[in-house]
Amino acid sequence: MQLPDVEHMSSTEKNWFASSIAGMIVADGHADQTELEFLKEAINFLDNKEEITQIMAIIKNGNLPELSPLEIDPKQAFLMLKYLSQLMVADSDLSSKEIEFFLSTGRFLGFSNEILAKFWKSSRSLLERDLPQGMIETGKLKVKVILTNVDESGFTFRLSKPLMPKVKIMLRVSKFHQSQKPPEGDEEYWQVIACKMFKQHQLKYDDGCYMVRATFEQKIATAHGVLQILHPESYAVVSKGGYIETKKNSLHGSNLHCYACDNPKVPFYVLQSKSMITKPNIFGIPSYVSSAGELDFCNYILINVASCSKCGFSSIHKDDFKRLETDNPYFDIEKFSEEWSEKIAPLLKKAQDSGEKFFGEERDSEQGILSYDLAAATFDHMANIEKDVQKKGEALRKKASMLMAQSELLMENKDRDAAEANLNKVVEDLEPIFERLDGPVMLHVCVLLFQIKIYLNDLQSAAQYMKFMDNYDTEGKLQEGTEEYKELKVNSAKLKATFDDREILTKENLKHFHIDDDE
Repeated sequence: MQLPDVEHMSSTEKNWFASSIAGMIVADGHADQTELEFLKEAINFLDNKEEITQIMAIIKNGNLPELSPLEIDPKQAFLMLKYLSQLMVADSDLSSKEIEFFLSTGRFLGFSNEILAKFWKSSRSLLERDLPQGMIETGKLKVKVILTNVDESGFTFRLSKPLMPKVKIMLRVSKFHQSQKPPEGDEEYWQVIACKMFKQHQLKYDDGCYMVRATFEQKIATAHGVLQILHPESYAVVSKGGYIETKKNSLHGSNLHCYACDNPKVPFYVLQSKSMITKPNIFGIPSYVSSAGELDFCNYILINVASCSKCGFSSIHKDDFKRLETDNPYFDIEKFSEEWSEKIAPLLKKAQDSGEKFFGEERDSEQGILSYDLAAATFDHMANIEKDVQKKGEALRKKASMLMAQSELLMENKDRDAAEANLNKVVEDLEPIFERLDGPVMLHVCVLLFQIKIYLNDLQSAAQYMKFMDNYDTEGKLQEGTEEYKELKVNSAKLKATFDDREILTKENLKHFHIDDDE
């Protein structure tokens, strides 16, 4: 996480900010080791020993600081609030006391309840990215939820409406987390398990939302997917190529099988969950700042793409490769192979000339950028051979994802022109097709295109995406609680947040894709 510009703060402003950091650390009643790393930053920018002593007293006694309204530059206030929102979940937890302190601190900085709610819910979403998911069915309600506090007796989940006491609930556990790409159809879920509502309570700072506890009403079996959550080490899927011994203890590696050329050894690396402190850019692409604990630091964006050393097929998705003997490709291998070798040859030669380093865990920036060229070419070729509109759209979305990640790397590498050229490529690919995509996918693409248009300062074009979002469900036909309804709410909020900050999100006002990096 990047600190605000403390060099241009007054002594009073520095002390207020440091006190708010200390308060956030102790707000939940204990100081986690990860949070204490941020305390060191706060101490380093203070001006005298007396102020440092006061901050340390807050930590030692566990008492919240007495803050008062602070008049400060709005941009500095925004960055301070963003820093506190990230610190709030640094210990991988979010308590009501932390939310309460965050809200009171934000009000002292002059922010409205609406903006503050947007901040802390965004932090909660990041915290929940790697938690298990499930599909809940009860009566006419069918909705995907985040599963928390899963044990042998039951689980807890958040819902936008209360349930009847002791109502029957049918749960289907997802095989994938939010941050993973699920396959199409019913294969996304384990078998259904019968449950019953045990108790519920309304969330204090989340109007209209309830935390529900449900108990399992039948014996848990492997086919239900619950045991996989409780004992992940016993159910880890090992690819047929076996594990790779990694140099960094923050990585897991395995050899996957390339569908395109039958190469059985494509190195694929996975970063341990919550092992790195990340900072998302204005488009939501993460940059890796430092290790969150004792594990080795890994700038994962450089090695996220797995590339076949023989044919150049590249992807960040495990499902695009063969892991088990029973796996089958979701795309037409014969069609893909046509003209692929000729198309990828120049990029593949660059990768092969880089040697083993390119195909291992120690890529440099240039090699990382090249890996996204290979991945973008892979998905571009998939889109070209696909006739189905939805499948073509999915391939172009994957290509866009590669271009957006590469643009972050290019900007870090001080190649702004190339980074912004990628944004224009994304618009060229997605703009003609986005209204033909499925509802939830369409909403995601709409927000991305709007964000790019705002950055490029093309407000006239951006307006059409805002109008599209406003008119998406004017008649209120979407059923509350459905996946499309939730996606509309979330993406409408994202679009509005971008619109509200449009003056600072243009390329004229940013030196990077990160607001925090700009002076």
